[in-house]
Amino acid sequence: MNVRVDRGSSVPQRRLGFTLIELLVVIAIIAVLIALLLPAVQAAREAARRSQCVNNLKQIALAMMNYESANGSFPPAKLYSAGTTSSANDPGGKGLVLNTTALTMILGNLEQSALLAAYNFALPSSNSVNSGVNVNLVGGAQSYLANTTVTCSMVATYFCPSDGGERSYSYTTKPYLALNAARSSYGLPAAKYYESYNVLFDQQNFGGRPPQDAIFSGTDVSTTISMISDGTSNTCLVHESRLEKGNAFYGLYWGQGVWTSTHVLVYDSNPNNKTSYSTTWTSQMPNAPAALSQVPKNPRRLGFAWTSSSWHSGGVNTAFADGSVRFIKNSVNPTAWFAIQTRANGEVVSADAF
Repeated sequence: MNVRVDRGSSVPQRRLGFTLIELLVVIAIIAVLIALLLPAVQAAREAARRSQCVNNLKQIALAMMNYESANGSFPPAKLYSAGTTSSANDPGGKGLVLNTTALTMILGNLEQSALLAAYNFALPSSNSVNSGVNVNLVGGAQSYLANTTVTCSMVATYFCPSDGGERSYSYTTKPYLALNAARSSYGLPAAKYYESYNVLFDQQNFGGRPPQDAIFSGTDVSTTISMISDGTSNTCLVHESRLEKGNAFYGLYWGQGVWTSTHVLVYDSNPNNKTSYSTTWTSQMPNAPAALSQVPKNPRRLGFAWTSSSWHSGGVNTAFADGSVRFIKNSVNPTAWFAIQTRANGEVVSADAF
């Protein structure tokens, strides 16, 4: 049987690859899918970072509470601070400076025993001094170098993972003298009484601690649980404050106790409250931009030195003296925001107010 093959006939060939139009359509579909998924992925990552920030605050709050249990009081915000410009607060009125911070004192309660053991509490944390009466560094101008191994160390618990600012800084002008100083995303509530206030100032001007002060107001003073008469669930213990602020040298610094290293301020918004009112109270609201009068060269309107702030959308994480951590919205009522700073001012604040 003979089979004839018609060599002139056309046989369909299998097409290999894509046409340009098909390729462009596929790319467009992939781009749309990425655009739809990316915000969800970013939101999930931020949720995880925010959760880690909450955990950091819980760890710091627990360390503070364990310190209080073991020593009978919370640690002072600072010891022998160079910022006490009003009156020397040391035996003999010698104007001594140590600049020891509370976050250094609780290292052992944060499973950082090696750092705690390496720190010499008889020597300063930094050589930062101010223009006031406390200007004499214990051990001399270079004695702080013995503690730089500790104070330059990065402690993960002291950083919010959403906070992408510089984690160490050096500055050569007082009162911000710092040498590779490790920063922190967390500071201590002071109400309006920051490091210019101390025990002697309080005694001379108020007859003792003012009722509108916070757990960590001033320096060289300790607070016990029993002194928090406003209630531990209504009193702030640790604030979040992002690294990047209106000026690069502004704190917080966890170990080197330079100026603005430790405190977070909040002023009363009531002008009738003369002991705590300030016209700049708005710049101490959560995530508030610094007033232009405070930082003239701040086009980005970043926060002032002592402002509670974060990179979390809509507010800040804050730890309370009962160990809880809550998210405080930027829109919090100013009166309620000030009330939860004070430890014994008699305010009645409901949980839904913040």
